[in-house]
Parts: sequence; C-alpha cells; structure tokens
Amino acid sequence: MAYTTLTTVSGFRLTGVVSYIKTGFSRWIDNIEAQRIEPYRVKIAALHALSDEELAQKGLARDEIEQRVLSRFFYC
Repeated sequence: MAYTTLTTVSGFRLTGVVSYIKTGFSRWIDNIEAQRIEPYRVKIAALHALSDEELAQKGLARDEIEQRVLSRFFYC
C-alpha cells in the first residue's frame, strides 16, 4: 500500500499568500490612520509646549487642550 498525503512540498502555499496580502493591507490601513491623526498630535504637542500665560491668552486651560483640538470628533 502506498503512502499518500494531501499536502504539497512546493514553496507555494495559499495560506502564505493570503497572510502576505493581509499583512500588507493592515500596514496600509495603519499608515493611513497615522497620516490622519498626525496633524492633531502635532497641534496638541505645540499647545502643551506653551506656558500657562500663553494658553490663557488663547483662552485655553491646560486640561482643555485635547478636548479643544479633538472637538470635531466628539459630539457631546
């Protein structure tokens, strides 16, 4: 009786191709997300770098910075 198997020995595996496509898609989505949020991160960092007096001139308190910058995302 001959021994047979359903797996192939070749280097081409469908699961490897699907995994490669999935990884590429995930990296692409992560890159888009990083580009979308970067301007807000820069704005928040710039406001945190200001002194309390400079923030008061702008009408901001230090604990309101994130709320003001990200206010378009929240509908409270």
